[in-house]
Amino acid sequence: MSVLRAGVIAGLIGGALDIIAAVTIYPAVYGAKPERILQSIAAGVEGRAAYEGGAASAILGLVLHFLIAVAAGLVLAFVMARIEAMRRLVLTIGAVFGVAVYFFMQKIVLPLSNAGAQTPDMKAMSIGIAIHIFLFGAPMALAARRILEKPVAGAA
Repeated sequence: MSVLRAGVIAGLIGGALDIIAAVTIYPAVYGAKPERILQSIAAGVEGRAAYEGGAASAILGLVLHFLIAVAAGLVLAFVMARIEAMRRLVLTIGAVFGVAVYFFMQKIVLPLSNAGAQTPDMKAMSIGIAIHIFLFGAPMALAARRILEKPVAGAA
C-alpha cells in the first residue's frame, strides 16, 4: 500500500510543480497563455481541435497532465521501493528520472500522440529539462522516499 501511496503522492506533487512552472515560465518567456499550454497537452488526444476546445480542452489537458505525472510517480515509487540504493541517492535519482521522463515524453509519447512530434529549440529544451530535474523528478523522489521509509502504524 505504501508504494501505491508514495507513487500517487509523488506524482501529484511533481505534476503540480511542473504545471505551475509551465504556466508561469512559458508565458513569461514565450507569451504563451496558460489555457493554450493546457490545450497543447489535450492535443495529444484531441489533435488540433484542442485549440478550439476552450476551457473544456484546457481541463482535459490538466487531467491528462496529472494522469501522466501519477503514472510516472508510480513507476518511480515501485523502483525505489525495490532498490535501496535509489532511496539513498534520492536527489541524483530524481534528477536522472526527471531527464528520462522529459526525453520519454519528447521522443516517444508526443510522436505517437495526436499532437505529433515537436522539436523544441535549445531554449525550450533547457527550460523543460531544468523543470523536470528541479520541479518534477527531485521533488517526486524526495516525496516517494519519505513515504516509503515511514514505518507503517501498528507494524511489528
